[in-house]
Amino acid sequence: MLGGFAGTPAWAQVFERPSMLSPADVDLLDSAAATHLESAKKFLAEKQWEEAVDAIRRVMEADAGRMVKVPEDRRVPDGFERLIPAREFCQWRLSALAAEAPEALAHYRKLVDPLAEKWLAEGTAKRDERLLKQVTQQAMASSSGDEALLRLADISQERGEFAMSRYFLERILPDAGTKTLTAAYPDSDLPAAEIRARLVLVSILEGSSERAAEELAQLKEQFPDATGRIAGKAGNLVDTLAALLAQSSSWPAPKSTDDWPTFNGNQARSGIAKGDVDIAGQPLWTFALPRLHSDREWIGAGRLRIAEDMKSLLSYHLAVHSGQVLLRLDARGNSYITSLRSTTGEVVWQVEESRHPPLKAEPDKEEQQAKGPLEVSDAHDGLKRHLGVARYTVTIQGHKLFTRIVSPVTSYSVHRRDEPTLKEQGWIMGLDLRTQGKPLDGFPLQPESTSWSFEGTPVADDSHLYVAMRRIEQGRCQMHVACFDLPTTPLGVPAGADENYRNIGRMKWRTKLCSGTTPGAGDIDEISHVLLSLDSGMLYCNTNLGAVAAVSADDGRIAWVVKYPRAAFRSGDPDRNEGHFFRDLNPCLIAGDHVVVAPSDCDRIFALRRGSGRLAWTTAPGSAADVQHLLGCSGSSLICSGDYLYWLDMQTGAVQVQYPAAVAEGPMFAAPSPRGLGRGILAGDHVYWPTRENILVFHQTPRKTGVGYVSRGVKEIPLFPRGAVGGNLVIAEGKLFLATGDKLFVFGEMNPPKAAVDEKDEVEPNGK
Repeated sequence: MLGGFAGTPAWAQVFERPSMLSPADVDLLDSAAATHLESAKKFLAEKQWEEAVDAIRRVMEADAGRMVKVPEDRRVPDGFERLIPAREFCQWRLSALAAEAPEALAHYRKLVDPLAEKWLAEGTAKRDERLLKQVTQQAMASSSGDEALLRLADISQERGEFAMSRYFLERILPDAGTKTLTAAYPDSDLPAAEIRARLVLVSILEGSSERAAEELAQLKEQFPDATGRIAGKAGNLVDTLAALLAQSSSWPAPKSTDDWPTFNGNQARSGIAKGDVDIAGQPLWTFALPRLHSDREWIGAGRLRIAEDMKSLLSYHLAVHSGQVLLRLDARGNSYITSLRSTTGEVVWQVEESRHPPLKAEPDKEEQQAKGPLEVSDAHDGLKRHLGVARYTVTIQGHKLFTRIVSPVTSYSVHRRDEPTLKEQGWIMGLDLRTQGKPLDGFPLQPESTSWSFEGTPVADDSHLYVAMRRIEQGRCQMHVACFDLPTTPLGVPAGADENYRNIGRMKWRTKLCSGTTPGAGDIDEISHVLLSLDSGMLYCNTNLGAVAAVSADDGRIAWVVKYPRAAFRSGDPDRNEGHFFRDLNPCLIAGDHVVVAPSDCDRIFALRRGSGRLAWTTAPGSAADVQHLLGCSGSSLICSGDYLYWLDMQTGAVQVQYPAAVAEGPMFAAPSPRGLGRGILAGDHVYWPTRENILVFHQTPRKTGVGYVSRGVKEIPLFPRGAVGGNLVIAEGKLFLATGDKLFVFGEMNPPKAAVDEKDEVEPNGK
């Protein structure tokens, strides 16, 4: 223990007592609807089938979007709760009638089968996913439910959405052994052998060869003689799939792109760069970044920030697209979006927007340009005390760029909540990369009032933009997800409108996820940057308010919400590692069947089944609590980092490797050496991890030994001789981009990438 921390910690002088964060609140089924469900139980006990079904259907029609807690068939850690919409819960309840009261299910099917059959027939003929989902969402327990699931699985597989295809297939199979309500179809007459064969095929196409081999062995044990048509061939299912699995080992790897279009590489937040780089001795070029500090930020008051320095925050996360490097910056009272040529660093174009109303004697543009590089960020200017720090990300979808501009504050303190002008709120900007950054029609988008704020940079598809929004109501923070139509067209500014006129865009839908208290409790200004994840038509949101949610990108329907245990802020316990409160750019990481979450208000990392929200695993409280960055998954490992670099088992959450070796953790103990500084990246078969003096390169897959796992070092890239320190890494277009607190370094290759290091040649990096 370090003697220098004796006495009352500085942060104890700021916060006199711990801030207890209450569990997230969601909109639950009201008492009247809950009474209907209880009445259904009584009617079933009395064999009043029609009345029981009617009571359940009444809840579906009146309170479809309200949430119901899911009873679990196994023990889950305290604080975790899974909730689904009442509409879905009632379908589960009706499906359970197959075993509990077949007569009641028969009555229900008599009522809904004609419409469900019509939806299924039209959806199948037209390959209309919307109609097929109407069957599974509104009439899952009908006689057509299993066939609709099968058709949806086929569509998902054809699109390469293998995890969703697997989820639909698994719902067709009976959930053997469970005594609780589930999403499984109750009494499918589809051949089980064919469904299991399709599951094997999905794993093969996904590239999950080990999983495919296990599933194939189960298929062989249960249905060795089953025949049918699979993968375009008719014959014995086991033989056909065994041959396909053998062939798959020689298939070319999936094509990857040289671009890095958004935070962590893709909108699922699981990107892996195309290949390694063997960088030259000196940078190809550099570009000055405005230095941002956090000396008035409350989370870091009196303590060491995790994997960054308070005097030079690592807030810049760039994108690379078609020879351009795209950056978001704040300086000199303006928000900038800058395009640099990736080969030379030359400014291609730059868009700026003033972050405040016009000031008296404000310098003109020529005077500002004469001042030279933007050396100091003023993003935190004017904030006496604040919770959180400004972060900068961009998203590129096709030829469109989206980012958040103007103020980084998402919640002003209760003392000045009605004061902010439009320029003191965050906006969403959309630019056309084909026209030197010209704003897209309908942009910028602005929140409709001071009660609403845009969170982080949006995600997008070809026709819509999706963004998290925060609303403050009666002192509590609500988290919503909103969808806006693209391309939006100008709505037109009314005659006589002043500078506070708000362009709110064309909102398609907005869904409330939850509400909760924040560590600042409304007493100070708060800065946040919640990023969504988008994959296979589903949006995933880590709210950092005690809940994670999955939402349909098509219509905003909630699929599930999972509440998790929240940690006390400033607990006062010197042995607790509260480094997790520094997590801010922490979107859900989508990896196969899992959604991995590392909330700021929870001292755990956990994984959920993406289809159902069911808890797959969680780390122990306080384990790997310093993790700030979920870098990605490789093989059976989740790779993440903070002050340390970790490999976690993707099946159990257990720590496989911690580098460097663990020392006693907590705010009263020394930091590790070497210590992480910035966000690393997965590239090719390697993981690049920045420290202050070096970038350390490891194999993504740790070596298994008789007593566990060990990391497999490859090389170290010294930074000090190159005039650099650690920062946020991107590898794209054959270059390594290093964004430190005050400069962007770009390194290129002098030689071809080195051959993969044989195990006998592996080295253990020892840089700092």
